[in-house]
Amino acid sequence: MVGHSSRTLSITFVALSLLLSLLISVGASADFTASVNRTTIAPHESLELTLQTDESTDEAPDLSTLEFNFDVLGTRQHSQTSYTNGKMSYSRKWIITLIPKQEGTVVIPPVSLGKEKSQPISITVTKQNTQDPSINDSPLFMKAEVSNENIYVQQELLLTVQIFYRIQLYDDKRLSSLDLDNALVQQLGEAREFDDIISGIRYRGIELKYTIHPQSAGELIIPPLTFTGTAAETQDPFGSFFSRSGRPVTARSAELKINVKPSPDNYPASDAWLPARNLTLQEQWSQPLDTLKVGDAITRTITVNADGLSAAQLPPILMPQPEGVNSYPDKSSTEDRETANGIRGQRTDSIAMIPTRSGTITLPVIEYTWFDTTSGEIKTTSLPETTITVAPSKQPIAPVINQPSATAVQTPSINECPKPTPVSADSSDSSLLLWQILSGVFALLWLFTLGLWRFKQPTSKTEIYEQKTTHNKKINSEELAAFERLAAACQKEDASQALNELKSWSRLYLNKGQLHSLADSLKLLGSPKLETICNALSESRYSTHQKTVDIQNLLTEIIIECRRIRDEKPPEKGGKSLGKLYPE
Repeated sequence: MVGHSSRTLSITFVALSLLLSLLISVGASADFTASVNRTTIAPHESLELTLQTDESTDEAPDLSTLEFNFDVLGTRQHSQTSYTNGKMSYSRKWIITLIPKQEGTVVIPPVSLGKEKSQPISITVTKQNTQDPSINDSPLFMKAEVSNENIYVQQELLLTVQIFYRIQLYDDKRLSSLDLDNALVQQLGEAREFDDIISGIRYRGIELKYTIHPQSAGELIIPPLTFTGTAAETQDPFGSFFSRSGRPVTARSAELKINVKPSPDNYPASDAWLPARNLTLQEQWSQPLDTLKVGDAITRTITVNADGLSAAQLPPILMPQPEGVNSYPDKSSTEDRETANGIRGQRTDSIAMIPTRSGTITLPVIEYTWFDTTSGEIKTTSLPETTITVAPSKQPIAPVINQPSATAVQTPSINECPKPTPVSADSSDSSLLLWQILSGVFALLWLFTLGLWRFKQPTSKTEIYEQKTTHNKKINSEELAAFERLAAACQKEDASQALNELKSWSRLYLNKGQLHSLADSLKLLGSPKLETICNALSESRYSTHQKTVDIQNLLTEIIIECRRIRDEKPPEKGGKSLGKLYPE
């Protein structure tokens, strides 16, 4: 009895041991966990969610549940197999980069891997300035600042974006574009790199500046800009030199809201609205003003420079002219110059002037009204009136020729007509006879030359026609033979030979022996249908993809189309272009 009880206890103990081992193995196989690298972040920052399993599987986690509360920026994975004391262990990780879509307490929901699910995780998305590394201790963050949060419509707003990082980044760094509705955006220069120490931590930095000109009053929202890159893994010391392995990193700037005010009510309605930090006028003349004479041409050039305005915002410079001056508009130009404080727009207008009378001429004042955004005042920049003195034009005097003696012919007065010189009858008759003789000789020579030329030319238009007909018959016979060879190749269903014969026939039909390719011939034939057929035949011969192409039908269509071209469209004898150089 005792032995029987012992055996029963042993069997029970073994069964319990096997059951416990099975439960342990099942628990181990079901070990699918989730963790995050940060639990408190700002709305524009990212965090990393790590999913890990100890089970060897080819499945991937279902991340669709994350898309409701987060933007999924990237996923990477690592796997590891190790042997310890003769036992094999396996580990696989998925690392997902997330950016929250809302503020407050946000829950990372359970993620499924096959039949297993990870536990939920709560994080806090706060408005606290976590861009300060002393609070955040983030290896990558961004700052976005504006020059003013309250501006006028069309006033320049300077946006400065800075990216700070203390990790090794590859050169695939990217920053999202800045697109705004009802605003003109322009980047100022190239990105600038710098070093900075914040709370005792050294950071590398990238700085970009933008100039923004809002075109309508109201609230202007500058959306967050997103910076993405790839950071070298710390466990891969050679990653930065020999591979592109790494983890994606991202940072996002904060959203900025700007109050855009309309132009002041007391600004002159007749003048263009010009909100600028500073505005100047300069003038230049093509020659000194104290040397002008009637009829001289002089050019006046006026240049306006405005800090905070683009050249496109500057209106033309009006230069009214007084009486006594003919004016002709000359060239004008505009240019935007980048400065450390923003855009400086420059506009240059020129006018050519020609004084039409002598004396004193006064050019009126030129004014430019603008709004000083620094002081908030309406200002007028002007060029004072200019007075010029125009001298009479000096006419050249004809030189007087001294006569050798008193017997010189006297110059008749203005009211007297010179007396005609009498001509004798004898001299008139002899001159007339000489001209008649010369005219007869030239007429005989012209008739002789005309007869010689006619002798060298064909005696009739029939001969000329016969010569041209003989040449055309020779060409037509060669073209007909080439067309018959083309038809024979198509009937034999030889696509390669048919394309070659088509090229040969088109040269003779078009009478262009210099054509070197079938593509040029097809363009000159002017048949889109024929081009389509030939492209289909070529694709069937050289394409690596297997396609069902009716070669026989295509070759039949070539003959039909070529016959139509020969019957309906005779070839041009002159030169013909090859069509457009670039396809539409």
